[in-house]
Amino acid sequence: MNNTVLLFVALPIALGLLLILLERWQRFSAFLAVLIPLSLSGLALIFSQSLNVSFLGQFLVLEDSLSVFGRSIQIGANQLGMVALLYFVCFLWNLPVKFFDYNHWFKSLSLIISGFWVLVQFINPFLYSALVVELIVLISVPLLSPRGAPAKAGIMRYLTMQTLALPLVLLSGWMVAGIETSPSAQALVSRGAFLVLTGFMLWAGVFPLHSWLPMLSEESQPWSHSFLLVITQVSLTFFFLHFLNQYPWLRNLEQLGLVLKWMGSLSIVAAGGLAAFQTNLKRISSYIYMAEAGYIILTFAYLPQGGLDIITMSLLPRIFGLWSLNFAISYLSKNIASEKMELEDLNGIIYRFPRTSGLLIISFLNIIGMPLFSLFPSKRILWGIVTADNLVFQVLGILGFLGFMIVILRTLNIMIKKPEHGEQEKVEKPIMILPIALIILIMVLAGTIPQLFSAPIQNILLSFNNLFL
Repeated sequence: MNNTVLLFVALPIALGLLLILLERWQRFSAFLAVLIPLSLSGLALIFSQSLNVSFLGQFLVLEDSLSVFGRSIQIGANQLGMVALLYFVCFLWNLPVKFFDYNHWFKSLSLIISGFWVLVQFINPFLYSALVVELIVLISVPLLSPRGAPAKAGIMRYLTMQTLALPLVLLSGWMVAGIETSPSAQALVSRGAFLVLTGFMLWAGVFPLHSWLPMLSEESQPWSHSFLLVITQVSLTFFFLHFLNQYPWLRNLEQLGLVLKWMGSLSIVAAGGLAAFQTNLKRISSYIYMAEAGYIILTFAYLPQGGLDIITMSLLPRIFGLWSLNFAISYLSKNIASEKMELEDLNGIIYRFPRTSGLLIISFLNIIGMPLFSLFPSKRILWGIVTADNLVFQVLGILGFLGFMIVILRTLNIMIKKPEHGEQEKVEKPIMILPIALIILIMVLAGTIPQLFSAPIQNILLSFNNLFL
């Protein structure tokens, strides 16, 4: 295993398949599902400094490339930070999985999907990554659909929209040769950029191509579904940066920045506006995901103004914020025996689950960027840049923010409403105070000391060295 590709792609996929066979031993497979991604994340961080490492008197040297079916896969030391982050996401979602209702295939498929997303980032020719993304979409179907249940409308729409993105991205790749040989062909450049951006909009669930998001959220178990959305969002962030880094015809397109600003701003305001009228907590969580995708796109538009640093600063806080929100939703969903998670199901729940209810509200405040919480520093810097650039985008962002504030106030009002049939007994386990207190403490520390989350991954995007050429 003296090759980065074998260690960080082939091995985790093989171990994920092995976990399927070990599923009957629940505790052992759960332990491996936590240990494997944590170990891979740690190894990636160790080798991110150099592929030559001395350990216990032994000198380890890893090769950084492998050829498979005529395709080259290369993972250098300066790219292993991204690998570490993707496996850290897998570790985070497997860590508390026993607290929730989760899909039978979650432990194995989460590791396999993480391995394939790593492959997406580093396969050459780069556009063949789109085929791997489609493979991930197909693999994710058992993760989203309960065992033995027929596929519902949300899953079918998810498959359709994700599959539509594949030919668009591949078509843009076939146009690359023509663009590179005729740099002055502006019409060809515009068509290529349109195809690429539309493909990414379909993959990421960006407004107005987001219809699959709330449908899929409502039909799926929140913990399994949230893992898929978060690791997809993080991976697509890296993937789009690869596109910009590799293709000068795209990053140098004159109107690209303006298009990205409108895409991001409209996604934020649409997510906030639509969430304000929802009565289902799982659908609301999908609009939060859409809003965060909007923030990422808006940051892409300001790469020359320090957008890359903002992406780095917000990566871990965003991951942890979405993790804590879905931790609360999943725990409540299991313990109040509510599959749909309508807001009315939360009536008076703060008296039965005070700590988890508090975590839900605090996670909402954290994810929308309220002061003292982890996402506030990066969003404050971003909105400072947006305000100096264009008032229209700032107004759209404020409207989106107000939409989510309405969601928080509505949810809190329902949660504190006294039950009609008298007082309800507190049923929350006392031990839950420990993980919940730790989660809230981390969010507050990351908001007051931003370096807590940004310092460990400050060099994660250094491999994108062509972005400003």
